[in-house]
Amino acid sequence: MYKNFTKRYFSQLFFIFLFFYFFKKTSFGISEKLPVNLFFRMDILMTVFTTLSTLYFSILLLPSLFILFMLILFGNFFCYWLCPVGGIIDITNILLLRKKWKIRIKNPIFLHKIKILIFSGILLTALISNFVKIPFLFWIFDPFVIITRSLVFKKMLLVFLLIIFISILIPRFWCNNICPLGYLNYLIGVKLRNKIKKLKR
Repeated sequence: MYKNFTKRYFSQLFFIFLFFYFFKKTSFGISEKLPVNLFFRMDILMTVFTTLSTLYFSILLLPSLFILFMLILFGNFFCYWLCPVGGIIDITNILLLRKKWKIRIKNPIFLHKIKILIFSGILLTALISNFVKIPFLFWIFDPFVIITRSLVFKKMLLVFLLIIFISILIPRFWCNNICPLGYLNYLIGVKLRNKIKKLKR
């Protein structure tokens, strides 16, 4: 069990580094051979939204199909092993020795529905955009959008720090209650995967 946690944290640190490295290279010039937008291309939510809103699937989004296939095979590994936002939350909790705190704030059950509403809003926006020009307001909830904008805009940095702070008081509050990408990964890596397993029996 301990070895698995160690491997997971090393994986998280690697992808956190990779994300910031790509961002820095994007900001200061980079070779075209390096996929600076790799994380966005792995974002299944981005793929679903882009495909529905444009009625076209771009070959640039193929990495997300690979992630989808891996989710079906191994479950929701993405949120715990690859996502830089989830990784930053987990690493911060480790550095602050969160497990040793006496503070225990329970997560209200009704908050779990927030991510469903946000996810539904993203899908609805994608479908409606084919007929009416509307602002894509729900994109502010995509984790890669948040972390990228927080590196550029001070106001978004405050939002990101607030997410980290709340997720320290209530472990993985963002991931479990709000993140629409995490919810989609859950639907594929847990719900759909379990249904496929039942069909095989």
